[in-house]
Amino acid sequence: MIGNRPFTQRDRSTNFWALAILSMGESWHNLHHADPTCARHGVHRGQLDMTARLIWIFEKFRWAHDLRWPSPRRLARVAAVQ
Repeated sequence: MIGNRPFTQRDRSTNFWALAILSMGESWHNLHHADPTCARHGVHRGQLDMTARLIWIFEKFRWAHDLRWPSPRRLARVAAVQ
C-alpha cells in the first residue's frame, strides 16, 4: 500500500524503504514479485540489501550456487513503463 513500484508485476507489491532497513533489505518487495528468482531485490542506488550480501558470501564459500543476480538486461525486462 505504501511505497513505490519501479517494476511491473501482477500484484500491488511495493518497495518501502523504512521497513527495508529493519528487514535487512527484504522489503524491496516490488522486484521480488516482478522477478522472484533474482538473488538480490534492492538493486537501485541507496537500496541496502544485507540479505543479498549474505547470499553473495554463501556463494563465495560455495554454500550456494546457480544464483541469478540482476543484470541491466534482466532489470530492463521487468522495468515499469514510465
